[in-house]
Amino acid sequence: MNDSDISPRLAAMRDALVADVDAVRSGGTRPPRRLWASRGTVAAVVGAFLVGSAVTGGITAAALPGADPDAALESSLATSTRYQVEEGNHGRLLGTPRFTVASGHATLDLGAPPAGADRVTLTWECLDRGTVTVELGGSAIDGPTSCAPSSRTGRATSVGSQWGMYPAPASGQAAVSVSGSGATRYAVWASWAKAATIARPSVQQHAATADHVVTRDEYTAAFNRLEGCLAQAGHPIGTVPLSWFSNGVWTQRPPGSGPWYVYSTSSAATEVFDTQCYPREFEDVDDVWQSEHPMPTDSPAQSSTGG
Repeated sequence: MNDSDISPRLAAMRDALVADVDAVRSGGTRPPRRLWASRGTVAAVVGAFLVGSAVTGGITAAALPGADPDAALESSLATSTRYQVEEGNHGRLLGTPRFTVASGHATLDLGAPPAGADRVTLTWECLDRGTVTVELGGSAIDGPTSCAPSSRTGRATSVGSQWGMYPAPASGQAAVSVSGSGATRYAVWASWAKAATIARPSVQQHAATADHVVTRDEYTAAFNRLEGCLAQAGHPIGTVPLSWFSNGVWTQRPPGSGPWYVYSTSSAATEVFDTQCYPREFEDVDDVWQSEHPMPTDSPAQSSTGG
């Protein structure tokens, strides 16, 4: 989904989240720094967007005179789920989604999978205090989860929404079942989806991690392959030197802890980075290297950015 495909509300919420992150990062005198370590970092940011969008949507809907709070909640959960699936995980929503606000036990039957569907995605949000359990095809996928909602402008809203994307049931039919304790109300939005195709590790990367130890030469070779993959895809990241961290300062020569390649990519490169280049050439090597050389948790990492 490109920026031109994002609704004005979604774009505004995304920009607000980015602005908040930038505001926190730019508190000092040095420019904002960014480390791209793995797709997990991206997932955390998108998850923060998901929680913010769902809660903000519910609160905003409650404040609008004459607004249907359930319809507004449906729109909010649909928007945040789409962002999570398509932006955060590069997948696609398929088929006709289902939505309900209920208490007790409820089932959403998604029917037969549309062509290409291999996942079921859903977002649920509790609206009252209690516990909620979610099942897909008869198997528990979430819960029992305790809910502790807060009440604003007359409508109870969950502290946060729970999102997930799961393999399609082997039966070919997808029924999402939700159970709430007592009179606990909850909202659920569910849809068929297609997961992105993630590249398998290259022969070279597999060989480098086969002994569960990564040497500096193997780390550098893997990063060079990552650079080459991105450049070939039209997203070069420029020259990225090794960096060491010593006495609170990043340098390009030892001594110090490390070294690491500290870098970022352009937003246009996110999909090819996440689904192709990083998993194929660098992810496993990077994981082993960073487990052997833990990066300082509060280090203001200066990254090299591509165009």
